[in-house]
Amino acid sequence: METVPQPSANSSSLLIKAIGEKDYEFIKNLGDEEKKTLTRAIPYIELANNLNQAVWIGDKNHRTIYVNDIYQKICNYTLEECLGKPADFCFSKESKLAIAKHHELRKQGLTTQYEAEIISKDGIATPVLINGMPTKEGGSMGLFTNLSLMDKLSRDEQKLLTVIGFKDLQTIKKLLTPEEILILFKYRHALKLANAMNNCFWIGNEKHKTIYANKTYQKLTEYSLEECIGKASDFCFTEESKRTIERHHSLRKIGASSQYEAEYLTKSGKTVPVFVIGAPSETGGTYGIHIDLREIKKLDLQKRISEQIVKNSTEAIVILDRNHKITMWNNGAEKMFGYKEPDVLNKKIAALLIPKELQEENKKIVEEVEEKNVLRNYETKRKALSGEKIDVSLSVTKVMDKTNKFIGYLITYRDITQQKKVSNELQKRFETIQDAYKELGLQRRHLDYLYEIIDSTVDSSVSLATLEKLIVSALCLLTKCDASILRIYDEPRKILKLASCFGVSPKWLDKHQVKFENSLAAEAFEYKRPTIIDDIDTNPKHQGSSLLKMHRFKTMVLIPLSVNNKIFGTISLYATDATKFRMIETDFLEKIGKQCAIALFAKKISHK
Repeated sequence: METVPQPSANSSSLLIKAIGEKDYEFIKNLGDEEKKTLTRAIPYIELANNLNQAVWIGDKNHRTIYVNDIYQKICNYTLEECLGKPADFCFSKESKLAIAKHHELRKQGLTTQYEAEIISKDGIATPVLINGMPTKEGGSMGLFTNLSLMDKLSRDEQKLLTVIGFKDLQTIKKLLTPEEILILFKYRHALKLANAMNNCFWIGNEKHKTIYANKTYQKLTEYSLEECIGKASDFCFTEESKRTIERHHSLRKIGASSQYEAEYLTKSGKTVPVFVIGAPSETGGTYGIHIDLREIKKLDLQKRISEQIVKNSTEAIVILDRNHKITMWNNGAEKMFGYKEPDVLNKKIAALLIPKELQEENKKIVEEVEEKNVLRNYETKRKALSGEKIDVSLSVTKVMDKTNKFIGYLITYRDITQQKKVSNELQKRFETIQDAYKELGLQRRHLDYLYEIIDSTVDSSVSLATLEKLIVSALCLLTKCDASILRIYDEPRKILKLASCFGVSPKWLDKHQVKFENSLAAEAFEYKRPTIIDDIDTNPKHQGSSLLKMHRFKTMVLIPLSVNNKIFGTISLYATDATKFRMIETDFLEKIGKQCAIALFAKKISHK
């Protein structure tokens, strides 16, 4: 059972850190139950502030107990004026009716999304998109997106807004060229991962001049975005680190990723050790994720986390339409075969990758996939842009839409060139050496993807339970699903135990453990990929059909979590509307799932 935060000096300091001393002065006299609600909501408050979204939190009577600065600016009421007021006090008449309707759903423990209109103190109407959810104390909370801001932006700017916030968007529109903004837009998914795990993200142009640094970077270095833009990539690093950065910039020129340690020199003169994971951009520049190493160094976890990073990276991924034409080509495929995505889109994969002598073999592969819907770990050869024949292990899965209509194929490739070479040379006499070589080859390939890994264990004050709650809530916000469930695998008992949940009623806690064998989770681990399951409420393998019907969930995405190729747990995402998952990128879910597994594993170790 989860431990409920009690009002204390510690919880007070956490609240002050999240909302500021000024706002804390107004809420410090709230009752214990209201303070518990706010303490639980700290991750959501911080996430809303980072994304420049308004947040509202109410008690069980839907009376306001907190609104952040962004909410106050929209309605033009101070926090003091908002406290104790009904949830709908500053909304239009039509919106009040919608809010009342959705409050009834909160009583059932349901999360919903709807549009409404805030009427400010001076009569200005602002349309907002509300993501509302129940609290454990019986109240409600909501995150509000200002739709009037969205209407004024292009489609690309709207996508960037959800990642960097309105203030940073205005800054880059003022200081960057359209070409530089486009570079940032292309790498928004890497930025989104860094933001979700509270790590620094930096991206530069072909001259290694800064075009963006996220809020975590700004906070850690003490430089504002305006002060960062246009500066050299090493402007806030120590002299020794500048020399290291210069050496690694030479690797970018040949298209190589790398990782190294360096030290920030902050605006106030402090030094902060960081682990830099850098990669070249397709425009000739560089982007990277910087992990704060202060706590890692204290806990001596750097080596252990690095090993997990190496073992949990992605391979080449290609998606084809039903006519075998390429519709998606990831960085791993580019690295393995040499083609850039614009050069291969809408082209037939056979003409690019399959050697002439293997065309007949490929026809048999297609026939087997058509018959069995899946082909796993098939060893063959594929042709790179350079003409080189690469030994690969490929897996193919047929992709169906929600009506079970065939729409294409998902293919993953693993480069086994080194493995084949060792196998051919040493045969059985050197099986031990062969295995070691395979592992070495695997580790070397994984280094190219280190920039995608986020360390969420740097803050020693964050408990394992808080990390678990942050993961389920962040996934709900990032994917726009209705609920998120985290379960941890108990190997001796062969069960999955509920660790944390978000967006469901307390009755879900009754299903605190489920069997693993012959379950949907077991299938997901067999595929080793996130799995989308439609009509989940009628699926006989789901072990909570009554709960699904109660919450009206229709679709489920099941993300397997593994560490060292061992089952660690699962994250289940639920939606009442199947279309919510149609735009989610599977590789994004796989990456963030792996990062969550690493973070949970490392946190669990650090707390032992």
